[in-house]
Amino acid sequence: MSKISIKLRGKDGKMKIYEQMWVPTRKLLEAMEITSDNYPSMVDINHKQVEFIASLFDQKEVTADAIMDGVAAWKFNEFVDGVLDQLMGIDPNSQKEEESQETKPKA
Repeated sequence: MSKISIKLRGKDGKMKIYEQMWVPTRKLLEAMEITSDNYPSMVDINHKQVEFIASLFDQKEVTADAIMDGVAAWKFNEFVDGVLDQLMGIDPNSQKEEESQETKPKA
């Protein structure tokens, strides 16, 4: 069964995984609206992305603040991309396999 999962660092410093088993298609369409045409600055886009990701989860602990405080700054773009990949049903492992196949020398 497909699901979306995120890993956030808590106030205690420990990492916790949150999972959402069901996300309606409406949320995918919402994600597509988070563009520079609708949000003029990167700050606005990043805030909207965080709010959107929090809205995917039923757990009350998953809030915009929990995401902003629980994701390392240098991992933020990777975090957002990972959630969007999961939302679209893209398996990150299959992409890595394809990339490694492309870099292998041909005999």
